[in-house]
Amino acid sequence: MKSSETSPPPPTTTVGGPSVSGPPSQKAREQVSATPGRRSSWWLMLIARYGTLIGFALMLLVFSLTADSFFSAANLENVLKASAALGVLSIGLTIVLILGDFDLSIGYTATAAGMLAAGTAQSYGMAGGTVAALLVGVGVGLLNGLVVTRLGVSAFITTLGAGQIIAGWLIAYRGGIQISADLPADFTSLGRGSIGPIFTQVVVWLLVCVGAWLLLERTVIGRRMYAVGGNPVAARLSGINNERSRLLAFVLSGAFAGLAGLMVTSSLGVGNPTSAVSFLLPAFAACFIGAATLREGQFHVGGTVVGVLMLSFLSNGLVIAGVERAWTIASQGIVLVAAVTISTFARRVASR
Repeated sequence: MKSSETSPPPPTTTVGGPSVSGPPSQKAREQVSATPGRRSSWWLMLIARYGTLIGFALMLLVFSLTADSFFSAANLENVLKASAALGVLSIGLTIVLILGDFDLSIGYTATAAGMLAAGTAQSYGMAGGTVAALLVGVGVGLLNGLVVTRLGVSAFITTLGAGQIIAGWLIAYRGGIQISADLPADFTSLGRGSIGPIFTQVVVWLLVCVGAWLLLERTVIGRRMYAVGGNPVAARLSGINNERSRLLAFVLSGAFAGLAGLMVTSSLGVGNPTSAVSFLLPAFAACFIGAATLREGQFHVGGTVVGVLMLSFLSNGLVIAGVERAWTIASQGIVLVAAVTISTFARRVASR
């Protein structure tokens, strides 16, 4: 006697009504995909990806209606010139952040590079000052990277300590007094000069942005950096030398900090022991605003440029509108928190 075999029942799909045997129809699939949650998710993803750019555009529109001179050629040139040094500093910081590290010494490194550039230029001219500034930046970045990668010390602690060491050196160097005498005539050529109709500082910033973008997006070195920052374990198992990538990132961050310090000092025309110390927080703000722009919470050169411009135009617009300096400074923190919060919230809701 043969035992009877029972075949499994056909799948049942319920779409807003009685059960229907068999596979779901095309109409049923369309009904499922057209739920309100799916219809609204793309709006949320639009905000998460382009919300910063939309807010930037609205901010420019408001300031243009407030002051007629906001979009004048002279004002736009001044904003770009004022943001160039911060932009170079932020690009270097972006590279470190891509790998998941921090560099809290960049403000002090830039200041020390500017001071040493001025001191060296007194005896060896602008060329000697430029070399000194870049060597200071590369040296600090190399030491930070070696301590982090070879000794395994936290990047946060290492760079925080390095910043304090440099702060002490700034007080000791030349007695902590700004350097203004006996500087060569061409010392301000980088900070105040121009190449055709464009300020030299803006040209330097543009070259740094293009170079960093090509390195990160179009070379094996950049791909490895993104891999290490995304998943260090997987990167190591893939044969990538994580420590070498992190060390290079710190060296580049220091080099760009040295260049930024030279730009600030050349623009001021004096070596000031506090010239770029205050650039630390705006640089981090620009990088994190950039991480909330276009990509899913990923640091990248294009986003950082947007962040720098957004902060620079915000400060400029508030000054033209006659807003008190206290609110001008606080506005950078407000914009940072708002941009990252809105982007993160929209991305979380959309993912659900």
